[in-house]
Amino acid sequence: MTDRARYREIIIETFIHLEKKVNYNNSMNLQDINITVEDTFCELLNYLYLDRRFRNLNGDASGSYAAIDLGDNLNEMAFQITSTTSRKKVTETIRKYKKKKMYKEVFMLYCKIKKPKRDKDFSEEINGEFKFEEWDLTDLLAKMPMADLDKMETISTLLHRDVFMKIPNILNVEDKTATDEWIKTVPTDIRDFTDKVKDVCTEIRDVRIKKYCRDIASGEAEMESYPERVMSSMKYRIFEVCQDELIDFTETSGSKKMNTIEINELIEQYTLRSIRVIEERSIDYTYPIKNKNTLRKIVLALINDCYLSFDEEGIYEN
Repeated sequence: MTDRARYREIIIETFIHLEKKVNYNNSMNLQDINITVEDTFCELLNYLYLDRRFRNLNGDASGSYAAIDLGDNLNEMAFQITSTTSRKKVTETIRKYKKKKMYKEVFMLYCKIKKPKRDKDFSEEINGEFKFEEWDLTDLLAKMPMADLDKMETISTLLHRDVFMKIPNILNVEDKTATDEWIKTVPTDIRDFTDKVKDVCTEIRDVRIKKYCRDIASGEAEMESYPERVMSSMKYRIFEVCQDELIDFTETSGSKKMNTIEINELIEQYTLRSIRVIEERSIDYTYPIKNKNTLRKIVLALINDCYLSFDEEGIYEN
């Protein structure tokens, strides 16, 4: 599966889960979820519309924004986030908005995969005073910048963080041993990623190093979305098995210089070992990250943070 396809799948699965979660909460007359996702959609809209900035209007003390939740800085687009799709709800929203209309377009964004089909539109209620559209989550998906991998990765991370990671899990079991061991682990190899690579491959191009560094920064940003103790246990388990891989590598390769293909091959081996250990440990413990792309970035971050390398200096002996 390509990165683009994976990001799209994460977004779709998150939307499906969101709809189910909203329906379940509504069935118990719990409306907090509708409020919670306002900030999520506000952040998402700011990724989709780079020429404007949306903000949550519900924090405005003046009470000037009747019947809408989000608005942009150009007074052009306003959104109401809701799970209620009845005609009565829409008509009531339009009626309230008309009293203090401040935006050129109003969108009803439903936390639903499919909005209802209407036998009649709302032209009569609007009376040409502003533009109006109903959106569902499928409409929102159609606005995603599928050609921009960085934006798709950011959006999928945002939705996963705000929807899936907000779910309390009473069966969540922390790998406490790994967390404690990570705290005690103090490596002595002070070189950063660039130094480690150039020590074994003087011919490596700067553009390739910059790409590695971007991946490191991206991985660190993703890890910040999760509790520090959880990431500490993951880092320790990955560090542990990758140290084994480094020992095996140095015993067979000696101190020879490497080319970029060999560097990538070792990073790939580190990543594969990481995938296996996380899958195995997940039988007994809960780990939030299992995809290969992010685990590779965690490996690169460990190299940058002095825990792994491409030569014997990175072997941990304490």
